[in-house]
Amino acid sequence: MDDVRARAEQLARSEVKLGDLALVFEETTAATVAVHVSGRDFFPLILDDIASATSSIHINQYGFRPGEIGERFAAALLAKAAEGVAVRIVVDRVGSRPGRSGGFYERLRAGGIDVRVVRAPGRIDHRKLFVVDGRVAWVGGAGIEDHFNDGRFHDLFVRLTGPVVAQLQLVFLASFRWLGGEVAPERLDTLFPPLAPGAIPATALHNAPGSYRPITTAIAELLAGARETLDVVNPYVADKAMIARIIGAARRGVRVRLFVPASPNNKACAAAQRHHHPDLLDAGVRILGYPKMLHAKAFVRDGEEVLAGTCNLEAWSLKRFFEIDVRVRSREFAAQFDERFSAPAEAISMPGVAPAGIGPRLASSAAAAISPLL
Repeated sequence: MDDVRARAEQLARSEVKLGDLALVFEETTAATVAVHVSGRDFFPLILDDIASATSSIHINQYGFRPGEIGERFAAALLAKAAEGVAVRIVVDRVGSRPGRSGGFYERLRAGGIDVRVVRAPGRIDHRKLFVVDGRVAWVGGAGIEDHFNDGRFHDLFVRLTGPVVAQLQLVFLASFRWLGGEVAPERLDTLFPPLAPGAIPATALHNAPGSYRPITTAIAELLAGARETLDVVNPYVADKAMIARIIGAARRGVRVRLFVPASPNNKACAAAQRHHHPDLLDAGVRILGYPKMLHAKAFVRDGEEVLAGTCNLEAWSLKRFFEIDVRVRSREFAAQFDERFSAPAEAISMPGVAPAGIGPRLASSAAAAISPLL
């Protein structure tokens, strides 16, 4: 915690460059951690935390757009800003389209909300993160968009309290300052309040454009280190090296479940993924096609480690985008994840089969053609 606070002081007082966003964190703890599945479950809970805010609300969102759920968040944030709570938002130019929002972002800014936009070409900000009062954080895969709220896209968020929240707060602060946002050093005490130690090992992992990609490294290590069971939940499985690690786990006797959407929203990615189905099935991987657009991104190893957040198993996420994940080492949390997400998903999913009709030219070029608008 002291190290995080010291880095926050430096970020608040100095010019922040892109290289400063490559944040390295040691494992810390969470006091509580819980997974919440589907927008109709997690959005009301996030809004409850926002309603309880007394000092600050920080949101980093790839997709924050007008609509039913967008308006609910806008109203809640404007109300808190009117109370004097500092509301700061970082959004992505591509995912949120603030310039084509029909006055949505103009209303937020007019209401005292500090909005910063990631506009740099090739530097997509794919993160989904909420931090309230420096005490509660949410990390997950869903944008503030109606298709996550009405069930068309199936996703999850993880709610955390305890010292790991300070790491996530620092990730937001670094990005906000990089985009020109100001945070008075004397306000850091409210952004980084004292947090009682927890008992659940946890770490914030943050990919930033460049060579330092701890999420990518953590995924590779998790896949390679599985001994008994491995669950992979991802909508866009196209990276050959990661697929090879999944196959390798199954071949050494690990019981592997791969949860993917039965009808992906990206045809190029679907082609790249299904091209590998024969090898995956031959190795013993159970491919489970979720009937709706499964958009969650998570990994569970040996019933004792969970990695969840925004990172997809394709090159854009693994190597180029801003991404945010949290790693939790807890058998209790892994069991909760299975109870709330994996078991219900498996119960309604269809077994994957080897595809027919995907030619070698399409399969070889599909991964390169995957749109970064995910």
